[in-house]
Amino acid sequence: MGKLIGICGGIGSGKSVVSRMLRMMGYTVYDCDTEARRLMESNRCIKERIRDEISAEVTDGDVAPRRELLASIVFADENMRRRLNTIVHGAVCADVARESASRPILFVEAAILAESGLAAMCDSIWLVEADEADRMRRVLRRDGCSEAQFRSRMESQRRESELLTLHSERIHTLRNYGGESLLMEVVRGISATIGR
Repeated sequence: MGKLIGICGGIGSGKSVVSRMLRMMGYTVYDCDTEARRLMESNRCIKERIRDEISAEVTDGDVAPRRELLASIVFADENMRRRLNTIVHGAVCADVARESASRPILFVEAAILAESGLAAMCDSIWLVEADEADRMRRVLRRDGCSEAQFRSRMESQRRESELLTLHSERIHTLRNYGGESLLMEVVRGISATIGR
């Protein structure tokens, strides 16, 4: 298995910007959100588990899950959210392991790196930090949500922050505070965790 480096951070911190920079430098970045959607649409086992464990209205096991209906179910019921995460996270972790086996270095971008189990697989973890006001401004502009919705999303990530502390010895922090170039933070991260 190649070297696996996780990229995480709160909503609006700049994870996706860091990932874009890495791709431009020639590195491969596995985007967990995109790949989880792909797996949910293409993997029959996942679709069947969603049908059997969450709702037959979401999928019959053949068609891709109806995402809006699935979201309304799991965001209204914490048990259902955990159940869906268990189904999807296991598949994503297995997919990351397959991808990593054929690459010397693989970056993995995930909103919930620790909760998904991916943090335990990583050799290093890049934690992207940013000022809360900047994060809120970015998210409101990007997603068109309200301040209350932003704060609710932030609160839902509190458990992730707590779980990340279990991996503190492998965390390299990238500061995205606007005063210094985020690109320089990425270059320093490469030097510190990859050595080139």
